[in-house]
Amino acid sequence: MPRPESTRRRLDLVEAGGALAHEVFMAPAVTLGMPQLDALGLSENWLLKAAGDHHWQALARARGQHPGDLTDLEGRRVYAAFTRVHLHAARLEAAREDLSLRTSIACQAAGHSRVATQQTFQADGQTLARLEMMSVFVCRERSGDNRSIVRAPMAGPRTSRSPAQVAWVQAAMEAERVARTGGWDTLFPDAIRPTDARQITLRPDPRQDFNGAGLLYFASFQALADRAAWQMGLLGSTEQVREREMVFHGNINIGDSLVLLCLARRFDAHEHSQHDWMQLRRSDGQIVANIRTRRFITGR
Repeated sequence: MPRPESTRRRLDLVEAGGALAHEVFMAPAVTLGMPQLDALGLSENWLLKAAGDHHWQALARARGQHPGDLTDLEGRRVYAAFTRVHLHAARLEAAREDLSLRTSIACQAAGHSRVATQQTFQADGQTLARLEMMSVFVCRERSGDNRSIVRAPMAGPRTSRSPAQVAWVQAAMEAERVARTGGWDTLFPDAIRPTDARQITLRPDPRQDFNGAGLLYFASFQALADRAAWQMGLLGSTEQVREREMVFHGNINIGDSLVLLCLARRFDAHEHSQHDWMQLRRSDGQIVANIRTRRFITGR
């Protein structure tokens, strides 16, 4: 049975040959309006969701399949779970209504189950943000249990690599390794112990924070971290995000609570910036994400 025309258009993100190559692809342009904007400019949360869909569509098309048809070598349904997302060079405040947002995507395999994309968002002749995204294919060992997520064995896609592609994928993997092995301690030498951290407990909503696969969506981690910082009085109303790095360690089930801890904050008077480190933990103490965010502070 043929797919609807709207679905086929979305899959035009990757070249017709289906190879995961080093060419840059363009997503359909988006005219910015209220769904894409927030009180400060382009919504970071909307941007993450759009980028996540670009990533998912590209890797599925590279395997010659539609996203809903992806399975592992054992025939189980698989999903792309992000392990690291890095937003940088952000100037989201430059966005305004009626601008045309254009996105370029470079997609590269980084192993049989790992895929990376670089995405650049531009409008009105300027770059609004750059994103690096790394994901792995995963499946559940136990139906309905997000704590049983494991990496899925996959056949490798057709791939074409350039030296530049290899270099940025290796750099992204190294940045993820550093974050997972305590490297952020050098960025925050004054980090405090989790037991001494300011913290708040939030219970994600299945209607707002989980995706169609029943997983806590990666973009919801950003939203929850900002919500926690706002409620703890650590975030004002005008700070503009310049960089955000999120490293993911796990997921939660619907109904679970998250403990969000601010492990460190520091200010740079010269750059007028605030840099903070938020850690998200399950109620059993298991770390599910580390998020560091650099923001520009107006009027400081």
